[in-house]
Amino acid sequence: MKKSLLMSLAVATMSIVSMTSCGSSEGGSSGNSVKIGILQPNHPALSAATNGFLSEIRANGINVEPILRMPNPSGSDTNALALDLVSQCDILLGVGTTISQVLKGTVEEKGKEEKASLLFTAVTDPVAAGLIPSKDNGSGFCCGTTDMNPVEEQIALIKECNPDADKVGIIYTATETNSRIQSEMAVPKIESLGMEAIVSTCTGSSDIFTVASALASTDGIDAIYIPTDNTIAENPGAISSAVSGKGILVVCGEESMLKNCGSVTKSINYTELGKKTGKMAVSIIKGEKAAKDIPLVGAEAEECEYVMSLSNAADAGVVLPDSVKSKCRNID
Repeated sequence: MKKSLLMSLAVATMSIVSMTSCGSSEGGSSGNSVKIGILQPNHPALSAATNGFLSEIRANGINVEPILRMPNPSGSDTNALALDLVSQCDILLGVGTTISQVLKGTVEEKGKEEKASLLFTAVTDPVAAGLIPSKDNGSGFCCGTTDMNPVEEQIALIKECNPDADKVGIIYTATETNSRIQSEMAVPKIESLGMEAIVSTCTGSSDIFTVASALASTDGIDAIYIPTDNTIAENPGAISSAVSGKGILVVCGEESMLKNCGSVTKSINYTELGKKTGKMAVSIIKGEKAAKDIPLVGAEAEECEYVMSLSNAADAGVVLPDSVKSKCRNID
């Protein structure tokens, strides 16, 4: 209750804006501000992407005034918040796959395709999500960055941590398209390393612990892989409780999920990803490019970092080998 109240107050505070025209192409030294409507779930990695996005725009001398909306945990108010932002703003930022899809649909419903520019970030597969026609883009009013994480390298960590591992569980929320895509990428990699993949899905926060406990109790399970998943990230304690003391390695999709959840990962830097999206926004605001002319961008390999939580590994009864610890930054 206290957390929800604080979140509501924070959103309300950030939503107090002036009457300056939203999405104005004027910025910087002119003194005019550019309002950008931002729809973002309450998640540390996604907040980092938003902060990186805004910092990059401001670093280019543009006075930006964000209108931030965060849906409630159930997402039941997402459509209403999207409508509010689209009604006010011509420049929009969607943070996450589902959020960006809702914003795109709302722009189309309002008939603002010719006027609006929708940027997105932290979207795993924007082509499959219907946000852009191809990685090269070329049509529509959307552009942005993908947070497709290094799934194959994350799965390889399992064998490096436990060369004898032969059974790997995967858990994700069934309604999260981005998580499903990563799971489908992980399965063949698991099998190519001579291991068996067991995929389980939860429906929401209420059954994460039940599903994770059942997976952790599967005979012979050595490790669990969790793709980037907003629902699980908001309830990390459910996973840590399910594997506590069982000697099961948990590899997560990104760094913030390691908190109270996993042992190790190779993670994208979401602040830097947001900055890449901010550069796109600068081009649009300055009138240099239209959104349709900006191709998809993702994280470079050198921007990803090995990260571990030694305390989580110890709680799970897992000892990470020196080869892994030597290349990881410990978040504890």
